[in-house]
Amino acid sequence: MATLAKKLAVAVDLGATNLRVALVSSKGKILKKARGKTARTGKDGIVVTNQIIRLIHEITKEINLRQVAGIGVASIGPLDYAKGGVINAPNSPFEFIPLTKPLKQTFLLPLCLYTDTKAAVLAEKYYGAGKTTENLVYITISTGIGGGAIVDGHLLFGKMGNAAEIGHVVVETRYSFPCGCKNGVGHWEGCASGRNIPPFFKFWAQQIKKQTAFEVQEAKDIFDQARRKNKIAIEFLDELAKINARAISDIIVAYDPELITIGGSVALSNQEFIIKGINKYVDHYLKVPKIQITKLGEDIGLLGAAAAVFQK
Repeated sequence: MATLAKKLAVAVDLGATNLRVALVSSKGKILKKARGKTARTGKDGIVVTNQIIRLIHEITKEINLRQVAGIGVASIGPLDYAKGGVINAPNSPFEFIPLTKPLKQTFLLPLCLYTDTKAAVLAEKYYGAGKTTENLVYITISTGIGGGAIVDGHLLFGKMGNAAEIGHVVVETRYSFPCGCKNGVGHWEGCASGRNIPPFFKFWAQQIKKQTAFEVQEAKDIFDQARRKNKIAIEFLDELAKINARAISDIIVAYDPELITIGGSVALSNQEFIIKGINKYVDHYLKVPKIQITKLGEDIGLLGAAAAVFQK
Protein backbone atom coordinates (compact mmCIF):
# COMPACT_ATOMS: atom_id res chain seq x y z
CA MET A 1 0.00 0.00 0.00
CA ALA A 2 2.75 2.45 0.88
CA THR A 3 4.11 2.49 -2.66
CA LEU A 4 0.76 3.74 -4.02
CA ALA A 5 1.20 7.12 -2.29
CA LYS A 6 -1.56 9.54 -3.32
CA LYS A 7 -3.06 7.33 -6.00
CA LEU A 8 -5.88 5.94 -3.89
CA ALA A 9 -9.52 6.92 -3.56
CA VAL A 10 -12.17 5.85 -1.10
CA ALA A 11 -15.26 5.04 -3.15
CA VAL A 12 -18.78 4.81 -1.73
CA ASP A 13 -21.71 3.37 -3.67
CA LEU A 14 -24.88 4.20 -1.76
CA GLY A 15 -27.86 2.35 -3.17
CA ALA A 16 -31.39 2.00 -1.89
CA THR A 17 -30.80 -1.70 -1.19
CA ASN A 18 -27.04 -2.17 -0.97
CA LEU A 19 -24.15 -0.11 0.37
CA ARG A 20 -20.64 -0.72 -0.95
CA VAL A 21 -17.37 0.94 0.01
CA ALA A 22 -14.00 0.30 -1.60
CA LEU A 23 -10.40 1.41 -1.80
CA VAL A 24 -9.61 2.02 -5.47
CA SER A 25 -6.40 2.81 -7.36
CA SER A 26 -6.17 5.52 -10.01
CA LYS A 27 -6.01 2.74 -12.61
CA GLY A 28 -9.47 1.57 -11.56
CA LYS A 29 -8.34 -1.47 -9.61
CA ILE A 30 -10.43 -2.28 -6.54
CA LEU A 31 -7.96 -3.14 -3.77
CA LYS A 32 -10.33 -3.71 -0.89
CA LYS A 33 -14.10 -3.79 -0.55
CA ALA A 34 -16.74 -3.89 2.19
CA ARG A 35 -20.50 -4.03 1.84
CA GLY A 36 -23.80 -4.31 3.65
CA LYS A 37 -27.52 -3.74 3.27
CA THR A 38 -28.48 -0.07 3.36
CA ALA A 39 -30.24 0.72 6.63
CA ARG A 40 -33.99 1.27 6.30
CA THR A 41 -34.90 1.71 9.96
CA GLY A 42 -33.85 4.33 12.47
CA LYS A 43 -34.74 7.80 13.67
CA ASP A 44 -33.33 9.56 10.59
CA GLY A 45 -30.88 9.26 7.71
CA ILE A 46 -27.82 9.62 9.94
CA VAL A 47 -28.04 5.84 10.48
CA VAL A 48 -27.00 5.41 6.84
CA THR A 49 -24.23 7.99 7.22
CA ASN A 50 -22.88 6.10 10.24
CA GLN A 51 -22.92 2.87 8.22
CA ILE A 52 -20.77 4.52 5.57
CA ILE A 53 -18.32 5.85 8.17
CA ARG A 54 -17.95 2.39 9.74
CA LEU A 55 -17.26 0.76 6.37
CA ILE A 56 -14.69 3.42 5.42
CA HIS A 57 -12.90 2.83 8.72
CA GLU A 58 -12.93 -0.89 7.93
CA ILE A 59 -11.26 -0.60 4.52
CA THR A 60 -8.75 2.09 5.55
CA LYS A 61 -7.59 0.71 8.90
CA GLU A 62 -4.33 -0.61 7.41
CA ILE A 63 -3.33 2.58 5.55
CA ASN A 64 -2.50 6.17 6.32
CA LEU A 65 -5.28 8.45 5.09
CA ARG A 66 -2.61 10.81 3.71
CA GLN A 67 -2.27 8.26 0.90
CA VAL A 68 -5.88 8.93 -0.14
CA ALA A 69 -6.68 11.64 -2.70
CA GLY A 70 -10.28 11.93 -1.56
CA ILE A 71 -13.64 10.29 -1.01
CA GLY A 72 -16.04 9.82 -3.89
CA VAL A 73 -19.69 9.13 -3.18
CA ALA A 74 -22.02 7.70 -5.81
CA SER A 75 -25.47 7.98 -4.29
CA ILE A 76 -29.12 7.42 -4.93
CA GLY A 77 -30.87 10.66 -5.78
CA PRO A 78 -32.12 13.21 -5.92
CA LEU A 79 -29.35 15.14 -4.22
CA ASP A 80 -29.41 18.53 -2.55
CA TYR A 81 -25.90 19.92 -2.97
CA ALA A 82 -26.59 22.93 -0.76
CA LYS A 83 -27.47 20.62 2.12
CA GLY A 84 -24.92 18.01 1.08
CA GLY A 85 -26.97 14.86 0.94
CA VAL A 86 -29.84 12.77 -0.38
CA ILE A 87 -33.25 14.41 -0.17
CA ASN A 88 -36.63 12.69 -0.54
CA ALA A 89 -35.32 9.69 -2.48
CA PRO A 90 -38.28 7.61 -3.75
CA ASN A 91 -36.68 4.35 -2.62
CA SER A 92 -35.45 5.47 0.81
CA PRO A 93 -37.55 5.78 3.99
CA PHE A 94 -35.53 8.82 5.12
CA GLU A 95 -36.30 12.41 4.09
CA PHE A 96 -32.62 13.34 4.22
CA ILE A 97 -29.33 11.44 4.40
CA PRO A 98 -26.43 13.78 5.27
CA LEU A 99 -23.21 12.98 3.45
CA THR A 100 -20.84 15.88 2.71
CA LYS A 101 -20.46 17.48 6.14
CA PRO A 102 -20.17 14.36 8.35
CA LEU A 103 -17.78 12.57 5.98
CA LYS A 104 -15.52 15.61 5.61
CA GLN A 105 -15.50 16.20 9.36
CA THR A 106 -14.72 12.56 10.13
CA PHE A 107 -11.96 11.92 7.59
CA LEU A 108 -10.64 15.42 6.73
CA LEU A 109 -10.45 14.52 3.05
CA PRO A 110 -11.79 16.19 -0.12
CA LEU A 111 -15.18 14.79 -1.08
CA CYS A 112 -17.01 14.45 -4.40
CA LEU A 113 -20.75 13.76 -4.29
CA TYR A 114 -22.51 12.58 -7.45
CA THR A 115 -25.70 10.70 -8.13
CA ASP A 116 -24.86 7.04 -8.66
CA THR A 117 -25.63 7.14 -12.36
CA LYS A 118 -23.53 10.25 -12.99
CA ALA A 119 -20.65 8.49 -11.29
CA ALA A 120 -21.36 5.37 -13.33
CA VAL A 121 -21.20 7.18 -16.66
CA LEU A 122 -17.79 8.55 -15.55
CA ALA A 123 -16.70 4.97 -14.82
CA GLU A 124 -17.81 3.95 -18.31
CA LYS A 125 -15.88 6.88 -19.78
CA TYR A 126 -12.62 6.30 -17.93
CA TYR A 127 -12.59 2.56 -17.21
CA GLY A 128 -15.20 0.99 -19.48
CA ALA A 129 -16.66 0.89 -22.99
CA GLY A 130 -16.76 4.68 -23.41
CA LYS A 131 -13.03 5.44 -23.37
CA THR A 132 -13.05 6.71 -26.95
CA THR A 133 -16.59 8.12 -26.84
CA GLU A 134 -17.59 11.77 -26.35
CA ASN A 135 -21.36 11.14 -26.25
CA LEU A 136 -22.61 8.37 -24.02
CA VAL A 137 -25.41 7.55 -21.61
CA TYR A 138 -25.41 5.08 -18.74
CA ILE A 139 -28.66 3.68 -17.36
CA THR A 140 -29.23 1.65 -14.23
CA ILE A 141 -32.27 -0.61 -13.98
CA SER A 142 -32.12 -1.72 -10.38
CA THR A 143 -34.23 -1.01 -7.29
CA GLY A 144 -34.90 2.29 -9.09
CA ILE A 145 -34.03 3.61 -12.54
CA GLY A 146 -31.68 6.49 -13.27
CA GLY A 147 -29.17 7.75 -15.78
CA GLY A 148 -26.07 9.78 -16.43
CA ALA A 149 -25.09 11.51 -19.67
CA ILE A 150 -21.88 12.82 -21.17
CA VAL A 151 -22.53 15.12 -24.15
CA ASP A 152 -19.65 16.43 -26.27
CA GLY A 153 -17.29 15.26 -23.54
CA HIS A 154 -19.11 17.12 -20.75
CA LEU A 155 -20.88 15.41 -17.85
CA LEU A 156 -24.35 16.93 -17.52
CA PHE A 157 -25.33 18.21 -14.06
CA GLY A 158 -28.28 20.59 -14.36
CA LYS A 159 -29.16 23.45 -12.02
CA MET A 160 -29.21 21.24 -8.89
CA GLY A 161 -27.02 18.37 -10.07
CA ASN A 162 -29.91 16.09 -10.95
CA ALA A 163 -29.85 16.19 -14.78
CA ALA A 164 -30.74 12.89 -16.51
CA GLU A 165 -33.22 11.73 -13.83
CA ILE A 166 -34.60 9.63 -16.66
CA GLY A 167 -36.34 7.15 -14.38
CA HIS A 168 -39.13 9.69 -14.20
CA VAL A 169 -39.82 10.23 -17.88
CA VAL A 170 -43.40 9.25 -18.76
CA VAL A 171 -43.37 6.09 -20.86
CA GLU A 172 -46.86 4.64 -20.57
CA THR A 173 -50.35 6.12 -20.70
CA ARG A 174 -52.52 3.02 -21.08
CA TYR A 175 -52.39 1.99 -17.42
CA SER A 176 -51.52 5.29 -15.68
CA PHE A 177 -49.74 3.29 -13.00
CA PRO A 178 -48.59 5.55 -10.12
CA CYS A 179 -44.85 5.92 -9.54
CA GLY A 180 -43.32 5.39 -6.10
CA CYS A 181 -42.04 8.97 -6.23
CA LYS A 182 -45.70 10.04 -5.69
CA ASN A 183 -45.28 12.79 -8.26
CA GLY A 184 -46.83 11.24 -11.33
CA VAL A 185 -48.09 8.24 -13.24
CA GLY A 186 -46.62 6.22 -16.07
CA HIS A 187 -43.01 6.86 -15.03
CA TRP A 188 -40.35 4.45 -16.29
CA GLU A 189 -39.19 3.69 -12.74
CA GLY A 190 -42.78 3.19 -11.59
CA CYS A 191 -43.24 0.37 -14.12
CA ALA A 192 -39.87 -1.19 -14.84
CA SER A 193 -37.63 -0.93 -11.76
CA GLY A 194 -36.88 -3.90 -9.55
CA ARG A 195 -39.03 -2.57 -6.71
CA ASN A 196 -41.98 -1.73 -8.96
CA ILE A 197 -42.10 -4.58 -11.47
CA PRO A 198 -44.06 -6.90 -9.09
CA PRO A 199 -46.89 -4.42 -8.28
CA PHE A 200 -47.05 -3.31 -11.92
CA PHE A 201 -47.30 -6.95 -13.02
CA LYS A 202 -50.23 -7.57 -10.65
CA PHE A 203 -51.96 -4.38 -11.83
CA TRP A 204 -51.35 -5.28 -15.48
CA ALA A 205 -52.77 -8.79 -14.98
CA GLN A 206 -55.92 -7.36 -13.39
CA GLN A 207 -56.37 -4.79 -16.14
CA ILE A 208 -56.21 -7.33 -18.95
CA LYS A 209 -58.00 -9.99 -16.88
CA LYS A 210 -55.20 -12.55 -16.89
CA GLN A 211 -55.13 -15.31 -14.29
CA THR A 212 -51.62 -16.09 -13.03
CA ALA A 213 -50.80 -19.52 -11.68
CA PHE A 214 -47.58 -18.40 -9.99
CA GLU A 215 -46.81 -16.13 -7.06
CA VAL A 216 -44.86 -12.92 -7.60
CA GLN A 217 -42.90 -11.53 -4.66
CA GLU A 218 -40.02 -10.00 -6.60
CA ALA A 219 -39.08 -9.21 -10.18
CA LYS A 220 -36.96 -12.36 -10.36
CA ASP A 221 -40.09 -14.52 -10.10
CA ILE A 222 -41.44 -13.17 -13.40
CA PHE A 223 -38.16 -13.52 -15.29
CA ASP A 224 -37.76 -17.07 -13.96
CA GLN A 225 -41.26 -17.97 -15.15
CA ALA A 226 -40.50 -16.54 -18.59
CA ARG A 227 -37.42 -18.77 -18.79
CA ARG A 228 -39.79 -21.69 -18.09
CA LYS A 229 -41.88 -20.54 -21.08
CA ASN A 230 -44.81 -19.34 -18.98
CA LYS A 231 -47.05 -17.50 -21.47
CA ILE A 232 -48.32 -14.87 -19.02
CA ALA A 233 -44.78 -13.99 -17.89
CA ILE A 234 -43.60 -13.79 -21.51
CA GLU A 235 -46.55 -11.55 -22.46
CA PHE A 236 -45.86 -9.23 -19.53
CA LEU A 237 -42.15 -8.98 -20.32
CA ASP A 238 -43.07 -8.06 -23.89
CA GLU A 239 -45.17 -5.19 -22.48
CA LEU A 240 -42.22 -4.24 -20.26
CA ALA A 241 -39.94 -4.31 -23.31
CA LYS A 242 -42.16 -1.73 -25.01
CA ILE A 243 -41.90 0.51 -21.94
CA ASN A 244 -38.10 0.13 -21.77
CA ALA A 245 -37.83 0.83 -25.50
CA ARG A 246 -39.95 4.00 -25.21
CA ALA A 247 -37.61 5.27 -22.52
CA ILE A 248 -34.52 4.43 -24.57
CA SER A 249 -36.10 6.16 -27.58
CA ASP A 250 -36.60 9.29 -25.44
CA ILE A 251 -32.97 9.14 -24.35
CA ILE A 252 -31.75 8.84 -27.94
CA VAL A 253 -33.62 11.94 -29.12
CA ALA A 254 -32.67 13.88 -25.98
CA TYR A 255 -28.91 13.21 -25.99
CA ASP A 256 -28.05 11.72 -29.41
CA PRO A 257 -25.45 9.35 -27.87
CA GLU A 258 -22.98 7.13 -29.66
CA LEU A 259 -23.24 4.53 -26.89
CA ILE A 260 -25.79 3.53 -24.26
CA THR A 261 -24.70 1.12 -21.57
CA ILE A 262 -27.10 -0.44 -19.11
CA GLY A 263 -26.42 -1.84 -15.65
CA GLY A 264 -28.18 -2.41 -12.35
CA SER A 265 -29.32 -5.67 -10.79
CA VAL A 266 -32.41 -6.16 -12.97
CA ALA A 267 -30.50 -5.61 -16.22
CA LEU A 268 -27.38 -7.54 -15.19
CA SER A 269 -29.42 -10.58 -14.12
CA ASN A 270 -31.75 -10.59 -17.14
CA GLN A 271 -29.64 -9.37 -20.04
CA GLU A 272 -31.32 -11.54 -22.66
CA PHE A 273 -34.76 -10.06 -21.94
CA ILE A 274 -33.70 -6.44 -21.47
CA ILE A 275 -31.48 -5.94 -24.52
CA LYS A 276 -33.58 -8.09 -26.88
CA GLY A 277 -36.76 -6.26 -25.87
CA ILE A 278 -35.24 -2.81 -26.34
CA ASN A 279 -33.84 -3.70 -29.77
CA LYS A 280 -37.23 -5.09 -30.79
CA TYR A 281 -39.22 -1.93 -30.04
CA VAL A 282 -36.83 1.06 -30.01
CA ASP A 283 -37.73 3.96 -32.34
CA HIS A 284 -35.53 4.65 -35.36
CA TYR A 285 -36.27 8.37 -35.73
CA LEU A 286 -32.54 8.97 -35.13
CA LYS A 287 -29.81 6.46 -35.79
CA VAL A 288 -29.88 3.94 -32.95
CA PRO A 289 -26.56 3.91 -31.07
CA LYS A 290 -24.81 0.86 -29.78
CA ILE A 291 -26.80 -0.43 -26.79
CA GLN A 292 -25.16 -2.93 -24.47
CA ILE A 293 -24.94 -4.19 -20.92
CA THR A 294 -22.04 -2.60 -19.06
CA LYS A 295 -18.98 -4.80 -18.67
CA LEU A 296 -18.15 -3.13 -15.33
CA GLY A 297 -20.89 -5.07 -13.55
CA GLU A 298 -21.99 -4.16 -10.05
CA ASP A 299 -18.69 -2.35 -9.41
CA ILE A 300 -19.54 0.49 -11.81
CA GLY A 301 -20.75 2.77 -9.02
CA LEU A 302 -17.56 2.29 -7.02
CA LEU A 303 -15.38 2.86 -10.07
CA GLY A 304 -17.37 5.97 -10.91
CA ALA A 305 -16.98 7.35 -7.41
CA ALA A 306 -13.22 6.82 -7.70
CA ALA A 307 -13.16 8.41 -11.17
CA ALA A 308 -14.91 11.48 -9.69
CA VAL A 309 -12.03 11.87 -7.23
CA PHE A 310 -9.24 11.38 -9.76
CA GLN A 311 -10.86 13.50 -12.51
CA LYS A 312 -11.99 16.35 -10.26
